[in-house]
Amino acid sequence: MTRTHVALALALFVLAALAAVAAHDLLSWRSALAHGDARLAAHPGLARWQASTLLPGDPARAVLALDDDLTLRRAVRAFRVAEATPRGFDNGVAQTSSRSAAEVVLSDLAAHGSAAPASQAGDLLGVLVARGGRVIGGVTADDRARAAFEAAIRRDPANEDAKYNLELLLRRTRATATRQGPGSGSGALGRGRRGAGSGTPGRGY
Repeated sequence: MTRTHVALALALFVLAALAAVAAHDLLSWRSALAHGDARLAAHPGLARWQASTLLPGDPARAVLALDDDLTLRRAVRAFRVAEATPRGFDNGVAQTSSRSAAEVVLSDLAAHGSAAPASQAGDLLGVLVARGGRVIGGVTADDRARAAFEAAIRRDPANEDAKYNLELLLRRTRATATRQGPGSGSGALGRGRRGAGSGTPGRGY
């Protein structure tokens, strides 16, 4: 066997090894997403999306374009944790803290993410704000929620959940204004159907 043949055989071996490692990393990410999504559905606070990859720099994550998707999943986790946190015996301190943390995560993704994830984050932000009913800086929860829904629709005009929620909010605030003046942001929201992971909430008051 000539040196050329040896070099060619070695190069083919290296390429095969790299392909095998890359395939491992891709499968690891798919498994991590499935496992994390299952946790998100059952125990949101325990949900994690971490893959055991082998290649330096984790090119599999870039190939799968996971950055925005992972950010959205973490934002959904924050939303679900906030929604599941009761008022408790601390006079609502833990509940307020979890809601504030979720608002920060959702606001950041809504402002800086790509169109579809940013739009969904904006929709979830609107739902969270409307359910919270807090007045901040003189701005009512309904006004803040409306701004979030409108921004979500601008980022992704195909976001039907945001459109539905905006229309529902406008109807509710008009009805409330007719009865007793400006809305206070109270009212119950339902569970939605769309989003990263499994059964992301986001539609219906």
